[in-house]
Amino acid sequence: MKKVSIQTLARLAILSLALLASGCGTIEKASQNQKMHERLKAYAHEVRWGALEALPAYLRPAMVAEQKAIARDPGNIRVTEYEVVVPPVPAGENKIVQTARIDYLFRDRQVVRSIVDQQSWEYEPETKQWFRVNAIPAFE
Repeated sequence: MKKVSIQTLARLAILSLALLASGCGTIEKASQNQKMHERLKAYAHEVRWGALEALPAYLRPAMVAEQKAIARDPGNIRVTEYEVVVPPVPAGENKIVQTARIDYLFRDRQVVRSIVDQQSWEYEPETKQWFRVNAIPAFE
């Protein structure tokens, strides 16, 4: 039986730890990406179904108080289309930007409007959650 030196065992241990660490990083990044897609999908769902009052919940908590009213009368707005025109693009460490076009109408006047919503999102590793970090546009 061949003897294995301590140096060889040490090298194997270091290599094993490096491979394990890189694998954990990949798994964590995949989880972060999945959470991003789920969060963006949930946000789009809220917009599509006209739950405009729920949108500030997607903001970073410190920003909620700063958010201006999304609409004077949210119940008077009917979203007719939500289309992602620029899919999520990395904008730095734990940051993405996405652009959506939102078509809507005022129910009482049947006036059709459109907004281009440039969204900035950041991942917070402590809470493992994505937050919108720019103001939600007003439906005027």
